Amino acid sequence: MNKNQTLKSTLITLAWSVYIPSFLLSVAQGMIIPILPGFASEEMAATTFIIGLIVSAKAIGMLIFDIPSGMILSRFGMNKTMMLGVILFALSSLLAATAQNTTFLFLARIISGISFSLWMISRHSFIAIAVPVEIRGRAISIFGGFGRFATILGPFIGGIVAEFIGIRVPFVIQIFLATITFIILMINYHKSEKYNNDINKHLISQNKNFLSGFSTVFKNNYKIFATAGFVASVLSFLRAAREFMIPFWGEELKLSKDMIGYIVTASFAIDSLLFPLVGYVMDRWGRKFTGVPALIILSIAIFLIPFTSDLYSLFLIGILAGAGNGLSTAFILTLGADLSPEKNRGEFLGTWRMFADTGASSAPLAIGYMGQIISVSFASTFTAIFGFIGTIILIFLVRDTKNINKY
Repeated sequence: MNKNQTLKSTLITLAWSVYIPSFLLSVAQGMIIPILPGFASEEMAATTFIIGLIVSAKAIGMLIFDIPSGMILSRFGMNKTMMLGVILFALSSLLAATAQNTTFLFLARIISGISFSLWMISRHSFIAIAVPVEIRGRAISIFGGFGRFATILGPFIGGIVAEFIGIRVPFVIQIFLATITFIILMINYHKSEKYNNDINKHLISQNKNFLSGFSTVFKNNYKIFATAGFVASVLSFLRAAREFMIPFWGEELKLSKDMIGYIVTASFAIDSLLFPLVGYVMDRWGRKFTGVPALIILSIAIFLIPFTSDLYSLFLIGILAGAGNGLSTAFILTLGADLSPEKNRGEFLGTWRMFADTGASSAPLAIGYMGQIISVSFASTFTAIFGFIGTIILIFLVRDTKNINKY
């Protein structure tokens, strides 16, 4: 079978098991990006630091549950792990929709993070097993592209619904989308039960001492985590900083929720246009050819956000940040899949996700704290410097994984 046939058959396999469910959940996730800071501020009188804590809560939930997710995956397999994630996401949306104070909203976002930890590790493991390395960049970039198209719709719908119907309504829509996703997964599972069981044979560990599996992963891959894992953490920090700072600064500029939604939507629109190019470049020339420029452009864009003073200047920086993030499409997923070993794959990817989610969870919290204690300009400068440190490490200390599955 030639590469084009391999790519086509792989994409068909991934359509209902990965792409479409991920698209629906990404729409649901994106709906609250432009409204969450305003929701916490207006409905619950949250301070800048508390807003940052609530925005980062989802990533914190992912971080604290990445290793347990790897254990659950190794014990119960892909399908049960994935479906549990969808159920918890619906529960988190229900809690957020009915939350009356910041404590319950924070709890809802933590559960949302746990749900996405389960979802992402099951999807990531499936891709690492099912997709050949020579087409992995394109297959995973399409996965990322679906998510980015969804986040065009999500903030657009969320901003308009919150402004003209009610600020809690987007959470209700999340429950509806989670229900549809669960139904699709159930149908696909029964149609492809034999194939899914074959995948699970590669994931379910025969070793019941799961901690020993993680110990082995750390011992055998500590250099990977110290270099490539750190870069994944930096990139996730920049991505989360972009998602937090654009709507937050829009609130500081007294922009309406729908205007902030338009800016976020435009940023994600540019983001989503780049995934076909990114996938081709990663498979043709290497993963670093997209990772390095992505880190540089995101760092510059975040540095410039506090210098904007109106809708149009923030819109332009949002476009620049979108271009940088678009170049990073599937970089973390592809690098993790390339590096993951055949043995203890769930434990490795759980640890890999932990490094990435450390950056994502700490960004809004760190930026919110620095913004309240010092200034938002200081926070953006710190973030840009952190991004450039990650760029240097990626260039000089991380080996490209285009043609290998591990160091």
